[in-house]
Amino acid sequence: MNKPDDDRVVEELGSYSAAMTAAFQVLIHCLQTNGALKRGQYPEELAAYLNATKDKSSPTKTAILDDLRQSLLD
Repeated sequence: MNKPDDDRVVEELGSYSAAMTAAFQVLIHCLQTNGALKRGQYPEELAAYLNATKDKSSPTKTAILDDLRQSLLD
């Protein structure tokens, strides 16, 4: 791959990540509004998962999931 292709891939991955984060935020908001999920429940469970799998997960996976968790706390 040449540099412009690399930049495009990075941009596309960033866009995909942002879209998936937004989709999770909307879904979690809907679940909380309908009473199916308590406020803060999903980020807490995600933190527990990250802690339980920290030795088995790749740093990239851990970072992505932690970014998602952080975005849900905002």
